[in-house]
Amino acid sequence: MTAQIPDMIIWKEEKYEILGYEGGEKGIELFNPKKFGLSPQFIHTACGRGFYCTYKIVSDVLYLDTLCVKDEHGNYPTINGIYASPGEDFAYEYRHINLPIQYSGVIRIGTDFLREYYIHMGFQKPSAYGIVWDIEFSEGKIIDTKDISEKVKEIRGEYHDGYNKRELIDGIYDAFKRDMVLR
Repeated sequence: MTAQIPDMIIWKEEKYEILGYEGGEKGIELFNPKKFGLSPQFIHTACGRGFYCTYKIVSDVLYLDTLCVKDEHGNYPTINGIYASPGEDFAYEYRHINLPIQYSGVIRIGTDFLREYYIHMGFQKPSAYGIVWDIEFSEGKIIDTKDISEKVKEIRGEYHDGYNKRELIDGIYDAFKRDMVLR
């Protein structure tokens, strides 16, 4: 496996990567394709879970905007009235889905990726970004935002520097987490 394609979120006309969210440590997805009749399968080493999403926030409400997925049965039902079309890497894309996401909890997002802190496994960690925000939602609506960029700056490089000193399996397991641990 390699570094994974992150889910994205568009907020205030800027594109951010989703770095973690409450429930991520339990394997909960913000969007679960299985609830829509899809059975995601491995796309390639950068997308082991078989799908990735782009979300958007419009008028403080969270929506699923785009889904890229590879279904193990070649089954692509409509989602919110939107049909899938062929995309890259034998996957299909649903564009402009505009599906409200009724998530409650905090989503951590980042932009301004600092390449020198790249880890070639799993998902990148908050300490590898120059700008990091926590956005709290209640039933899909923003109730609070917090810029934690300065807090992240204090730990910059620690995860990267310590990654190769860990036991291999522990490092891999941790790299794939999308939880709210600040590292």
